[in-house]
Amino acid sequence: MKKIYKREFERNDKRHLLLFGYKEHNEKAAKELEITPSPSPHMRWNPSRQEWVTYSETRKVRTAFPPKEYCPLCPGAELNFPTEIPFKNFEVAIFPNRWASFNTNEDQTLIDGLNVKPSNGDCEVVVYSSNHLDTIAQMPIERIELLFNAWSDRYTQLLNRDDISYVMPFENRGEECGVTLHHPHGQIYAFPFIPPVIQKEVDAFNKENFILKLMNDLETKYFVYQDDNVIVAVPPFARYAYEIWIIPKRQLAGPWQFTDEEYNSFAKALQKVVKGYDDFLGRRCPYIMGLHAAPKLDDKNFHFHMEFYPPLRHGDKPKVLAGSESMAGVFIMDVLPEETAIELRKYMS
Repeated sequence: MKKIYKREFERNDKRHLLLFGYKEHNEKAAKELEITPSPSPHMRWNPSRQEWVTYSETRKVRTAFPPKEYCPLCPGAELNFPTEIPFKNFEVAIFPNRWASFNTNEDQTLIDGLNVKPSNGDCEVVVYSSNHLDTIAQMPIERIELLFNAWSDRYTQLLNRDDISYVMPFENRGEECGVTLHHPHGQIYAFPFIPPVIQKEVDAFNKENFILKLMNDLETKYFVYQDDNVIVAVPPFARYAYEIWIIPKRQLAGPWQFTDEEYNSFAKALQKVVKGYDDFLGRRCPYIMGLHAAPKLDDKNFHFHMEFYPPLRHGDKPKVLAGSESMAGVFIMDVLPEETAIELRKYMS
């Protein structure tokens, strides 16, 4: 793999913009955005569901659906106004979210009768490309490898902080999934606790590696693409019609343990999934994508994987989390995973 350079640029608010690339980045910064007040999010304990709920009021004023010529994720030095990235060129950029749901602000919110805590942690924005119209489906494989390396860097840096218990990179794609900026990007949430869904996975993997137990069936019945290092499959217990997991064939805690060959395999698999979804739907497919890694860098049981949830019921019919899913947590499926795997295999193999 080519040498990867990382530049840490200190912004005017004293926080860092990170620039990852195959070329050293020494460009002088253009005008920066004005400093915005740091949000003070807080968490409230829900005794009914036994889980934390985060409140961040500043998210109400975050940038939404700007025209392309005023995109805050485009290279600022190329435009006639400042953006989050005050340079002409970059490859992958990561910076703190101005409207964070988790941050290091220690302001206390007190509410009688409720268990309330500051919403510690961090939220970062990951910009995949300087090209406003770019997509993972069309990027060079080397760029996607760079993205995986940037994710690995953030895992290792953030998980070494005492105030962070879990790190999750994710992407919401399409307005159906809540996207307000169409420039290709994702986010990273660094939580002060292990989220409930992940805690269930941790407990499951501590009992047995159910992925390796299912591997033979995944490779023969549920796969949509595979090579020597990675398998892309519709899980046999899928909760969405076109749900897909990208899984390493050996147990790994997270992408920070990838070999160069595995970085390449995962980059190719990720592109095949996104392009395959688009080809299947005949347009840019909406989805929620998340990286499920171990909460500890040296975990020996957790099996890293990526999960994709297109909000579709069958074909292009929208999937709505209705009564059973929302109120009882029980998913009702219209199609069988083994049939979906055959259907998607045509577009992803």
